[in-house]
Amino acid sequence: MYILQRYIIKQHIGPFIFGFMVITLIWILNLLFTRLGDLISRGLPILIIFEFFILNIAWIIALALPMAVLMACLMAFGQMSADHEITAIKASGISLYKIISPILIIATLLCALLIYFNNDILPEANHRLALLMRDIHKKRPTISLEPGIIYREIPDINLLVNSVDEREHMSLVKGVMIQDQTDPEINKTIIAESGEIKVEEATGIMKITLYNGEVHEIPIKKLEEYRRLEFPKQVLTITVPDIVLTRSESDYRGDREQSSSMMRDRIKKNKESISDKLQEINTLMRTHLVKYFPFVQQKRTSPIMQSNLPSGFKYSDNQLMSNISKQIRQHKVLSQQTNAARQVIENYKSMNSRLSVEVHKKYSIPFACIVFVLIGAPLGIMARRGGMAVGGGISLLFFIIYWSFLIGGEELADRQYLSPFIAMWIANILVGSAGVYLVIHTVKEMTTFNLNFIKPIISRWKKS
Repeated sequence: MYILQRYIIKQHIGPFIFGFMVITLIWILNLLFTRLGDLISRGLPILIIFEFFILNIAWIIALALPMAVLMACLMAFGQMSADHEITAIKASGISLYKIISPILIIATLLCALLIYFNNDILPEANHRLALLMRDIHKKRPTISLEPGIIYREIPDINLLVNSVDEREHMSLVKGVMIQDQTDPEINKTIIAESGEIKVEEATGIMKITLYNGEVHEIPIKKLEEYRRLEFPKQVLTITVPDIVLTRSESDYRGDREQSSSMMRDRIKKNKESISDKLQEINTLMRTHLVKYFPFVQQKRTSPIMQSNLPSGFKYSDNQLMSNISKQIRQHKVLSQQTNAARQVIENYKSMNSRLSVEVHKKYSIPFACIVFVLIGAPLGIMARRGGMAVGGGISLLFFIIYWSFLIGGEELADRQYLSPFIAMWIANILVGSAGVYLVIHTVKEMTTFNLNFIKPIISRWKKS
């Protein structure tokens, strides 16, 4: 049995690595097609772009690992079934449960490893990725001048050129006009026949060298002091904000940037805040009720309120209407206060629901490694009877069902239509139950899927 178990595990290693690499490559290519153009257009260093993709690999691993387990089981057990190795093993009196058990043990170890990864490594990678994305979005693209179009990306500076000749690390321009609005007291315009523009991306400084030009200055408050200066050469140094990528730090973490222990602490604090808000509503209601029904504070033995008004006292109509208006305003204020408190409570509950979803997700997705073994093993063995295409199609169907339940459940749980536990574990429960059913029926050599009924339908369809 030891030799057989080693052989079965060895048969899964190659397909697992192949499946993991293919799935990871697909996700990375998707990132390349959707994000690489934007990253390059912002003039980011190659190391920053490389860091962006490395940080994204963290969440790709969390999703690709269970998918690779499913592919490995399908390919390995399918090949063993096609080579009649499964038949030989069963003929030797070895139960299929013993064939599947070593893969289940490996899947359980992968599940534990992925749980550790999701709680300790993935949140930190997501946090660093979120900070990097925020810094990238703040960074301005490199200077891009177009002839005849005013460049307005520099604060208080408008730049217009008639022609641009791009050279390495330099732009040769002709017909330059610069409107300098850095001093609100002076309207300054610079005109030059030609010039050179260099941008030092390491420092964020743009150096403009102008040739054969004029400077026109008009003080706003003293228009009669108009000044005109000619120059053969003039050098301007302008700081371009946000052209250099500035790395920032932040203690704030989103839902997917926290471990399960962090989110449980936040859920606990939110529940305490909800309790405080409920106590606040209770105090407001009791204070308001006692004000108009003082007898609610008296003992049960004297429930009747005694009037302190002198005998024969009566309200005038004006006094009565004034008192009613005052009470209506007080009731409206109370309604606004309680509604505001209730809205805060709903926000806390919604936040707790989202946090609970993320907590359960950190465990439900790793558990899919075990679920996919239960599905992949019998489907791979059945591939001999139904063909690899049928086995792959059925496995794809189960995979789509699993992720549909996971994504749909998360959406429903975030909107508080469904319990976070049910939302995140219903896919494992359903697919896992189907896997157990398939394993039992495969062991008993029962025909789980009879596809013979499809042939007459296809024949009739071809004749028609």
